[in-house]
Amino acid sequence: MSATQAAVQAFDRLVGLRAIVDVAMCPTGDRLAFLVDGDVESVRLHDVDGGTRDMKLGSGFTATSVTWSGDGTSLLVTAGTSPGYPDRLIVVDPDGGTSDRVVRVAGAIEDVVASGSVVVLRVADPGSERDGMHLGLRVPVPDTASPLPTTPMRRLLWLDLADASSPLPVTLSGYSVWDHDADATGHVLAVVSRDPRPAGYYQAALVLTDIEGRDLRVLVSGRGQLARPRLSGDGRAAYVVEGRSIVSGRVLRIDLADGTVREVPDLDDVTDLGVLDDGSLWFCGWQGTGTQVGTLDSELRLTSRVVRRGALGGRDGQPALSVAASGRFAAIADDPELPSEVFVGSLGDKGEWARVTHLNEEMRGLTSALSRELVTWTSADGTPVEGLLLRRTGAPAPQPLVVLLHGGPTWLWANSFAPAESNALAVPLALAGAAVLLPNPRGSSGRGQGYADAVAGHVGEIDVSDVLAGVAALVSAGMADPDRMATLGLSYGGFLSAWLVASTDLFRGAVVMSGVSDWTTFVTTSNLGGGFDTVYFPGIDPQTEAGHCALAAVSPARHGRTGMAPTLVLHGAEDQVTPLGQAQQLTESWTAAGSVVELVVYPREGHELVEPEHRRDATRRVLDWLHRYGVLG
Repeated sequence: MSATQAAVQAFDRLVGLRAIVDVAMCPTGDRLAFLVDGDVESVRLHDVDGGTRDMKLGSGFTATSVTWSGDGTSLLVTAGTSPGYPDRLIVVDPDGGTSDRVVRVAGAIEDVVASGSVVVLRVADPGSERDGMHLGLRVPVPDTASPLPTTPMRRLLWLDLADASSPLPVTLSGYSVWDHDADATGHVLAVVSRDPRPAGYYQAALVLTDIEGRDLRVLVSGRGQLARPRLSGDGRAAYVVEGRSIVSGRVLRIDLADGTVREVPDLDDVTDLGVLDDGSLWFCGWQGTGTQVGTLDSELRLTSRVVRRGALGGRDGQPALSVAASGRFAAIADDPELPSEVFVGSLGDKGEWARVTHLNEEMRGLTSALSRELVTWTSADGTPVEGLLLRRTGAPAPQPLVVLLHGGPTWLWANSFAPAESNALAVPLALAGAAVLLPNPRGSSGRGQGYADAVAGHVGEIDVSDVLAGVAALVSAGMADPDRMATLGLSYGGFLSAWLVASTDLFRGAVVMSGVSDWTTFVTTSNLGGGFDTVYFPGIDPQTEAGHCALAAVSPARHGRTGMAPTLVLHGAEDQVTPLGQAQQLTESWTAAGSVVELVVYPREGHELVEPEHRRDATRRVLDWLHRYGVLG
């Protein structure tokens, strides 16, 4: 079997990985529920000291999330009969295995928070746009829907499980809601913005109100992107994570009596947190190319922290846990040797977690032919940078080099089983004979806010310098063949890939997936326009000549020239984050300049490819492209 055939077969197997969609630990800590992608009409229930069984939902429902009621006596399952449109909340008796109640709403339920008998739902109107972490697709519009609202919103609804009344709206004075929490007394904490587009999330505020919308207070605004709002059980404090873009950041504590905002010291890159009954906190997040799990006491002092190799999964792709009052938790986790499975652990332990599922056991050997190592280098200004290097074990050096660039930019390559971004191409490319460099340049998560913020105002400069220094280090070490190198990336990584082609002559081939090619048009056409650019191009007004010139100066489509590396451009027809026009601009301008460019457009796809046949097609095209232009043998 040729290396290319092995790569294609590996990708076909990766497409078959069973993805765990969601996991929820019961408040009592003795059982958990989880969802597996592809399961229809069922939720899996696992007793911590026993086995696993399926609970049927019936009526053609496909579940999208699962949450326990505040007392742990019921499961709250969001589900729908149309793909991507969970418009029902199903209340399930986990002991009887029956649906006690089905609540239907007008819109797609994106999150459920339960405390006591109070349940607060976040619901997106049909047509609401979602950001890159939600694949850049709009919330579907049912066939029976009335015309779309002029301004689709994300709203909160609440209901009391103790009575049979229909859900009622939480009045939020025109705010659209991105994240929320609620307590048993009816207080609601929410991350909101006036602009309902994903761009609004970059101008978000943290507000406190009650389920009837009285006495709304703005607690935090104008600081950064906010995520994971949490209320303390005693009603004295609120917590939220502050970061950039795809939020991985610092924890803020807000005193609800006087409004004082305090930053938790010596803690960064948090992606999820919660408050325990004694007032202490748990957290998890990124740490380097791995993950961290730990606890803080009520005075915000660090009491435990375990750093593990590998990644933790969550509904939005960020590390997350589901934690019981006892400190026992459920997690979706993987590592370089083990695909994603469900684990159970306890806060404060040393990472010896019990594995609950064996869904992907047959996949474990998929990466056995590869070596994976953490590589470090120094950028031009002396900043240390790190990344991961995947390659065939024992392959003779130097090898062809493929530089795979992540999006965000506040994202990262983690030491996971099969890095999923960029169509999960890292493992297939390595099996095809390439040394695959996964760099985490400045702008990435995992190294603290100073590292993540450094790219703001320096887009296409500092990050490119970091990447080029990594390439030079591998060439200097004799690991990479300087005559057989390619660059590939998705979203912001697609921009970087295009910019490297436009600004250097190092690469023999390139692939741009869902990339930005022109920042001047991105501002007015992307659903992030007016948000993302205010963070990463601070002080630049695109309406002025100077501002327009500054954005054009780092726009790949405006810097085409003869002899650039042949570039394959892959894009989803329905992408709202980096609209299709970005790919068309790049293709047309570079072709006119005399370079080789090929554009492939995938129907029905958004910011990332999700249909299996489209993903397979893209993989084969990338491998063929790199063979055709002499990167791969």
